[in-house]
Amino acid sequence: MSQVLEIESLEFDPDGLIRVTAVVDEVVLTHHATQWDPEEYGSALCRGSFYLSDEDLIPATDAELAKLIAERVDDWAPIDPDE
Repeated sequence: MSQVLEIESLEFDPDGLIRVTAVVDEVVLTHHATQWDPEEYGSALCRGSFYLSDEDLIPATDAELAKLIAERVDDWAPIDPDE
């Protein structure tokens, strides 16, 4: 599970789909592995989505919302900086 560092935007669809744009930690490769060092990952602006169920409650704080998003989004897609 990746950690959400900052939430840039949230879009709520009527069917319960939530689209998220956020800065996510450890999602892009920043240094390849060498003979002596392991590969390293860094943060990037990403898109992800998940469905909100009827039992879900929107958390009261930004930290709790970031945790919920990190738990629910399975596949973050880094955004190309040229977009």
